[in-house]
Amino acid sequence: MNLLESIKIGSIIGKYLGGKESKEELVLLRIWLCRASKNQEMFNKLKEEKNIGEAIEAYETYNKELAWERYRQRITALTFRNVLFRWKVAAVFFFLVGCAGILSYINNEWLTPSTSDNAFTTISTNNGQNSKIILPDSSVVWISSGTTLSYNTNFSVKNRLIKLSGQAFFQVARNEEIPLTVTCNELKVKVLGTKFDVSAYPEDRNVSVILESGSIELLKVHDQSFKLKLNPGEVAEFDVERKELFVSKEGSYKFTSWKDGILIFKDDEMSEVFKKLERWYNIDIDVKNDKVNQLIFNATIVNENVEEIFDLIKFSCGINYEIIQSDDPEIPVKVILTK
Repeated sequence: MNLLESIKIGSIIGKYLGGKESKEELVLLRIWLCRASKNQEMFNKLKEEKNIGEAIEAYETYNKELAWERYRQRITALTFRNVLFRWKVAAVFFFLVGCAGILSYINNEWLTPSTSDNAFTTISTNNGQNSKIILPDSSVVWISSGTTLSYNTNFSVKNRLIKLSGQAFFQVARNEEIPLTVTCNELKVKVLGTKFDVSAYPEDRNVSVILESGSIELLKVHDQSFKLKLNPGEVAEFDVERKELFVSKEGSYKFTSWKDGILIFKDDEMSEVFKKLERWYNIDIDVKNDKVNQLIFNATIVNENVEEIFDLIKFSCGINYEIIQSDDPEIPVKVILTK
């Protein structure tokens, strides 16, 4: 049993419950949660005030009354999120895991790579959150909001297989012996070493692949005879409903600037603009007039807040908006749009 590694995940949970986790720690937490349902159950237990209080009492059995009184005093004076100290939650987490008899499970399932070709490590981002990761082969991936990316646990050893739902920008380390393959919907993107962007949100009609440098091959999952090579600056859009593929040369930065914190809209329909804004800002946009979705929008957005964005839309498109704030952090801000 590895105490230090078990306390590491407990420390990250403590930071999360206190609202102090970093983006990298949030990614590690999500990886651990996705490993098994038992991990999620343990996490849910720690989030409950009653259970954390009981766990602290049990952990400090040498002084139950003092431990419980400290907890009661703190919970009375402060909110629950401000009460939890990282070292305390880490220790409590280790105690709970030990009592449940699954510490060895965590060591084996979370900390030890699987040798199965069918096992994947999964990383997800919420709306309003971007992330940057380094894959085992030193490739760098920028992951956009509302995206799930999975890669094989034998990645860079036997294969470089990635599954993508959402949007990501890849800077791929070159390996001619083991090509990197990204599967998104009904398309596969096969590369040796290059820079490209893939947008494949399940709710979108099109899957877009944008090549910035190098070269890539597009393949179809259900059509082995199909093969298309893209050149730098070209954009391939696959219509999921019609099963049709279109290639144009629009330049790549409009599609890849999001990784630099910039959103570029150029002659885009408002329906597409709203989808991107909902993901980028983690907001809920309610359009009361369908004609608004058909308007065309041009803008470059850098660091503007939600109100500034919709002031710009109001000025350029002649629409009215109302922002409804939420006191619950789990419920997104709502923006109501009328013509």
